[in-house]
Amino acid sequence: MLIEPNESLEDWIGLLKEGDAKAFDLLFGRYAKRLYGFAAGYLKSKEEAEEIVQEVFLKIWENRIELSAQKSLESYLFTIARNGILNTIRKSKSEKVYLNYAKLNPGKDILLDNELDFRELEKAYHIVIEQLPPRRKEIYLLSKVQSLSNAEIATKLNISVKTVENQMTSALAEIRKNLRSLGFSGIIFFELFL
Repeated sequence: MLIEPNESLEDWIGLLKEGDAKAFDLLFGRYAKRLYGFAAGYLKSKEEAEEIVQEVFLKIWENRIELSAQKSLESYLFTIARNGILNTIRKSKSEKVYLNYAKLNPGKDILLDNELDFRELEKAYHIVIEQLPPRRKEIYLLSKVQSLSNAEIATKLNISVKTVENQMTSALAEIRKNLRSLGFSGIIFFELFL
């Protein structure tokens, strides 16, 4: 699908903001292949690269109301992709590090013998995050998932940097406390990955 000669990309962004599926299809057709190539250049798996592309367009659809014709859509798309790639790499490395730790320390009280146990710890971690107070959770996710700095979070949420720092300290303390209740493996999970 191509942009009509009398229509600009800004027109299509406007239609997308209104929930127009045709505009969404246009953007997907225009950028999906390039985003896939970008992701595949960093990731070893075709499936992971495809997941990054799906994640990018899911976020675009979920946040379409906030899209701005003044900001570069292309830059926004590739920033989302970059963050997804970094998270995928981080997760992959984290799992390998943890599994190696478990193998090197077989005499310790470690719950982790295989990937399933890692996923159980990761699931427990996500449950703890969901239980954080709403504002604290929002700040934590902006920092850890979107990789925003404290200053960027403060600006985005219209709060002070000190408030962001305090909320992050409280969030990490809460997560640490809850993961420690899982025993030694929970402590190691926190120390290695958070």
